[in-house]
Amino acid sequence: MRIRNFLLTLVLFVSALAAHAQITMTASVDKTNLSLDDELTLTVQITGASGNVLMPQLPSLPAFNVYSREVSSMNINGQTSTVFRYVMLPRFPTKATIGEIRFTYNGRVYTTQPIQVNIYRRVPAGRGPGGAVQQATASSGGNYDSSVSAARSAGNIPQELSATDALAENNREKSFFMTAAVNNTSPYVNQQVELIVRFYYSRPFAGQPPYTPPTVTNIFMEPLKLNTEGSQILKGKMFRYIEQRYALSGVQAGKATIGPAMVQFQPGNNDIFSAFDRLFGGMAAEPEQLVKSNSITLNIQPTPAAGRPASFYGAVGNKYTIQAQADRTRVEAGESINLTITVKGSGNLKPTADLKIPQIPGFRVYDVASDSITLPTGNGTQTTKTFKTVLVPTASGTYTIPALAWSYFNPSAKRYVTLTTNPITVEVTPSTKVDSGVSFTGGGQNPGVRRLTNDIRYVKTDPYPGDIGWLVSVGSLQVLAWILLILPIVCGLGMRLGAGSLRAKAPLLAAKNQLKKAVIEEQVADAVEEFLLKRFHINMGSLQLRDGLEQLKQKGVHPDTLKAFSTLWQRLDAARFAPENLAAADGRALAEQALAILKRLDTEGRL
Repeated sequence: MRIRNFLLTLVLFVSALAAHAQITMTASVDKTNLSLDDELTLTVQITGASGNVLMPQLPSLPAFNVYSREVSSMNINGQTSTVFRYVMLPRFPTKATIGEIRFTYNGRVYTTQPIQVNIYRRVPAGRGPGGAVQQATASSGGNYDSSVSAARSAGNIPQELSATDALAENNREKSFFMTAAVNNTSPYVNQQVELIVRFYYSRPFAGQPPYTPPTVTNIFMEPLKLNTEGSQILKGKMFRYIEQRYALSGVQAGKATIGPAMVQFQPGNNDIFSAFDRLFGGMAAEPEQLVKSNSITLNIQPTPAAGRPASFYGAVGNKYTIQAQADRTRVEAGESINLTITVKGSGNLKPTADLKIPQIPGFRVYDVASDSITLPTGNGTQTTKTFKTVLVPTASGTYTIPALAWSYFNPSAKRYVTLTTNPITVEVTPSTKVDSGVSFTGGGQNPGVRRLTNDIRYVKTDPYPGDIGWLVSVGSLQVLAWILLILPIVCGLGMRLGAGSLRAKAPLLAAKNQLKKAVIEEQVADAVEEFLLKRFHINMGSLQLRDGLEQLKQKGVHPDTLKAFSTLWQRLDAARFAPENLAAADGRALAEQALAILKRLDTEGRL
């Protein structure tokens, strides 16, 4: 009985621990930079708590007035998630901190991390970011801090917010309008620029109006996050707005343009005579209207040539980190090592060039493959770019993968910064693999050429069985006449082509014969590698792909042919470490593709 009670208590205790472990609480805001006329939405999400969930306890918020509260819940795969939304209005300009939010469930307290928010005073129309401080009035019930106000001048407001406010002031007489602004009009190539697009409205509109994003030239653009909403008072008139933010980066130095974004909508009618329409399911709509945002021109600057390191691949930003990792550091000779280099930081790394790995003594180095992912953050984006390559040690011993350098340009400090990875030591042991093929070396334990099978060899008693009339036909005068007629033609063609031309065609003919018999990728790779060695004296076994392509380019091979060959070789090279079981049809198709590329190389390339 005691054992049963103990087990029951243990089960209940473990269940309680599991329930506690599944509770999560997060807090987020829709923006971290806002002006006095904006509103801030604070979202608190609690997942895993069942039953009646009590409202979390907010910290002291002297810089805000909580305008409204909203609660919603959903059930996903049996797990309840409750969302609390608070719309808050800023009271005075400052650098505010939303402290930890507390939630108590089953006697345990959960807290969130503090959130930093910048509140700026709105710049009056006609004033740039460097204009005078706008005098603000204290909100009712608030205590306006004039010392904080004086310390945070209008010059500290983000440029995109300042420009958006100025444009909104100029359009305040309209009921519907759009604005677009960036935080930098003269960025460097690949430097991240933030674009804000807002659709303002002071009257209702029908349905969900279709939105057309701006078109761009010489710019890489991607959205930062989903649409957010807010409100702003312009000369005593209340406006709501829908906001979309984008991360931009210039592709190359020169002019870049951001076209207008567009919204097509049907304004609603606030007239009292439309009450009948609203009563029966809708609102009286006016004819459709189209509003557009302003266009923007950027002046993309090149990064400085002075002091530019060889390890600079085009990255512009700050707070980058780099790390190198090998999947194993102890291998046999001939086995592959996967090396991964990861770079993280703010900015856009997608258009930057791939990191180049030099030749490493003791290893065969394969070409780098890269991948990028960009995620939005509270103040921009975080990009992670990974470079992956394969290293194959050629002999046993202790080797070192040296530190690899990667540089970026810091636009704030206006200088280049070089990061390096840590060296990696690799222990290579002798290969234990035994070659099962035929050995052509004699002596010792290896007897040289060995007979693999035996066969019955019959003795033929009659060396000329059957009719020998074919010998008579060969010796007839008619056949000899044809031979004497064709022989001078063949000799003439041979002299015209020349021995050199025939020798030049020999590598292609040999490759053609090999490819006819090829059914797997390795056989195709052997034929291609032998052709390059005999035709152009290029040994792809000791070169990286980019070096082989450069040599073929110098021999006059067309860029389109180089691109086709690069794609083919990467597939064949990868098959050495990840061979595929191709169907016969696929193997033949690959061989025919390789032969077509070799013919183009043979025709275009010079000796």
